Amino acid sequence: MKKTFRSFLIAALCLGVFAALSGPAHASWLESLKSIFGAAGQERVSTEPTPAKEPAQKPVRTQAQTLTALEMTGGIKDALIQAVNVTVSQLGQQDGFLGNDLVRIPMPERLVQAEQLLRKTGQGYLADQFIASMNRAAETAIPKVTGIFADAISAMSIEDAAKILTGPENAATEYFRSKTGPALFAQIQPIVRQATDTAQVTHYYKLMTDRAQAFSPLVAAFTPDLDSFVTEKALDGFFVVMAVEEQKIRQDPVARGTELVKKVFGNIGSILGK
Repeated sequence: MKKTFRSFLIAALCLGVFAALSGPAHASWLESLKSIFGAAGQERVSTEPTPAKEPAQKPVRTQAQTLTALEMTGGIKDALIQAVNVTVSQLGQQDGFLGNDLVRIPMPERLVQAEQLLRKTGQGYLADQFIASMNRAAETAIPKVTGIFADAISAMSIEDAAKILTGPENAATEYFRSKTGPALFAQIQPIVRQATDTAQVTHYYKLMTDRAQAFSPLVAAFTPDLDSFVTEKALDGFFVVMAVEEQKIRQDPVARGTELVKKVFGNIGSILGK
């Protein structure tokens, strides 16, 4: 019975998401996200199997069992928009990365020796300037990449949408991470490169390493790909914060979500028959 029940849920989710994923994107990143899930059908999602040869019974419907396909897809849409929006707002501001211990971009591992040498000689400020410049670059870049996440949502398959709704607390976050992969990195890296130029990352790197090599020529004999390093760490930080926000939405949709998020995610237990 429960297997059949789940099959009806997945079918209903697929119908709603398939209809929703056909909407066009707009210039504004937020509008792009909202348009992805366009108008879905108004058919009601039946989560009750029909026995083949049993006496007719009057069905007992709960609120969760009478959600429309539009409500289902709308709830997913609102949750995704909110998670991305909050993440961008938190990270794309002064000290969004630098002031957050969870996502602060650290010194590249192979430059730690140079950092330690400078701190021992009272010139740790050079290392601090370099670290700050990398984090400032990430803070500048993150607000400019939200359209890329809109594209990732538009490429979502029917099965993916169902898994996000009924999956674990970081299902949407892991969807973005797994589906975008190297393509997302390649698209974001040029944006980060511009940001690292603005933040003078290379300038502060040279100040730090030149001073360290003045004390010890063998120190810092390494030229990292700073654009790639900052891009990787910026994406890692984005997914960390998004996972936290997604978890909050799922755990307390009444306090953090829109009306659709409250209705859809607030009834997941009933939908799954738990």
